[in-house]
Amino acid sequence: MSPWSHKELRVVVCPDQVALFPVRRTLSLHGLRRMIDEPHIVPCNSANGAVPWRAALQALEAVLPGFASDKAAATVILSNHFLRYALVPWRAELANAEEDLSFTRHCFVKVYGKAAQQWELRLSQEAPEMPRLASAVDAELLDGLRAVFDGAGIPLRSIQPHLMAAFNGFRGRLQQHSAWFALLEPGNLCLALLSHGRWSRVRSLRIDRAWREQLPLILEREAVLADDPAVPHQVYVWSAELDDTALPEIDPWQFHALSSGLVPGAVAAQGRHLAMAMAG
Repeated sequence: MSPWSHKELRVVVCPDQVALFPVRRTLSLHGLRRMIDEPHIVPCNSANGAVPWRAALQALEAVLPGFASDKAAATVILSNHFLRYALVPWRAELANAEEDLSFTRHCFVKVYGKAAQQWELRLSQEAPEMPRLASAVDAELLDGLRAVFDGAGIPLRSIQPHLMAAFNGFRGRLQQHSAWFALLEPGNLCLALLSHGRWSRVRSLRIDRAWREQLPLILEREAVLADDPAVPHQVYVWSAELDDTALPEIDPWQFHALSSGLVPGAVAAQGRHLAMAMAG
């Protein structure tokens, strides 16, 4: 028997499905292992409502009480479909967290319009004088998630944007690199430019199944918009589909697949959500 064991519930919320993965972490003489117990995937139809996350929240509310008996705290990974991102420039004159938040909201309103006034914002911690990555999500979605977990009696440890969860999982490999980080979900590409491991540019774009042909063209356009003569041509790509699919091969871009994090024996139908759940 392992001398140490810990349970958690990983929940992935996407427009088309909600996936729940009970995870057991065990520490033994062979190191830390993560085991998945009886994953559960619930389809939902976001096309039925004007609010894209409403159906996912309802599906989660219906199934979540069945996981309360494990007494495991939950971590939620939110699909990039529900997130907006922006880089917030460093401002030495900002005196406290309240002023930081006010300036961050100003940046979002400038890019996305008045709707950003109703979003809940998160700001990454970076070294002084470095731009910071900010994420925004509908405050109503976050309130709904907290209420659903509270109603099920399951502690909610954190709610993480998919971009941040995936980047944290690969931080060791991307640290100090100047490269593009391409994070793919069905219908969505989140593309970040890193300069020596620091955020330099971030974009979220709609894509279709022809993303392999589109990605080099998107990178060419983003490189021009970055207005940097030294823009890198190394591209690190994360997608749950990369295990059996070749990356584009076109000069001058050099593409590298990042491991999806799937555990051996993962069922194909669970693959995308399991990879997202285990990315952080």
